[in-house]
Amino acid sequence: MSEFRRNPFTGEWTLYAENRKNKPYDFQWLRPIKKDGKNCPFCPNHEDWTTPPVYQDGEDGAWNIRVFPNMYPAVNMEGQEHLVDDFYEQKMGTGRHEVLVDTAMHEQTIDMFSFSHLQNVLQVLQMRYLDIRKETQTAYVQVFKNCGAQAGMSIQHSHWQLLGMPIVPERIRKMILLGMGKGCHFCDMIAHEQNVKKRIAAENDSFIAITPYASRYPYEIWIFPKIHQKNFGTLSETEMEKLTAILHDLLPKVAMLRQDVGYNICVMDGPKDTDFHWHLQILPRIGGAAGFENATDCFMNIVLPEQAALYYQQNIKDIERKDKK
Repeated sequence: MSEFRRNPFTGEWTLYAENRKNKPYDFQWLRPIKKDGKNCPFCPNHEDWTTPPVYQDGEDGAWNIRVFPNMYPAVNMEGQEHLVDDFYEQKMGTGRHEVLVDTAMHEQTIDMFSFSHLQNVLQVLQMRYLDIRKETQTAYVQVFKNCGAQAGMSIQHSHWQLLGMPIVPERIRKMILLGMGKGCHFCDMIAHEQNVKKRIAAENDSFIAITPYASRYPYEIWIFPKIHQKNFGTLSETEMEKLTAILHDLLPKVAMLRQDVGYNICVMDGPKDTDFHWHLQILPRIGGAAGFENATDCFMNIVLPEQAALYYQQNIKDIERKDKK
């Protein structure tokens, strides 16, 4: 059983999922325990090591993308009755938790993907997102990817997770309140960034990547559709191709920030029946939350976003030459 409990003083939700403590973990003191594909549950020919797939683009042992329910779900479809505290707010942890394995190759990381394969991955993510979103108990779908131990990765084989939840996270609720007043504050921000030209990391016809003005993490990136779009499910095929292009350019640069850098990719989405400007955040885990951050929820960042934008604007060959010096 899992459940959400809400902090009455901050409004933030905490998800308690006790069965997650039993999941396998391929890292020790944030260093990978070197494993080959012979012991990996996400590798081809180990399909019976996971739950049955809800999507697979080939036969067992010959697929490139595979999606299945998480064996250690943070939420699940089978709810149980429990006592309700008359002081605190809580909800049962009902929902769907899926894993999308985005490559059959054990040591391949997303920054190595070909353009066409990355585009296929995004299309399958969108398909599963839409399926989870239509569930009546789903208030919000969180799509995310953990890359590296410092980013919370537990299995080394590259994968995404999709979590359909009965609550709207407080961070999303606050972004809606602050960003969707008269018109869209995100649209206003995009127009401002295009005008000042200080924090644009990359741009094409449909998307713009910004190193946000008050970024929490060094080299953090927010990728927005240029037109106002409520959620990830509304992307057309052409727009998906443009999103692929900007990610295909930026992800190798993120991976080159330092050896074995950890980072998260998070889809910041609109809840059902809510106006929002969805976007994607890439969060390199350089540094990390310590006492000050945990006490104040105010992050210390060692890199100005203007300098981060200059880094991402460089040609990748120029970055490689600097690394070799």
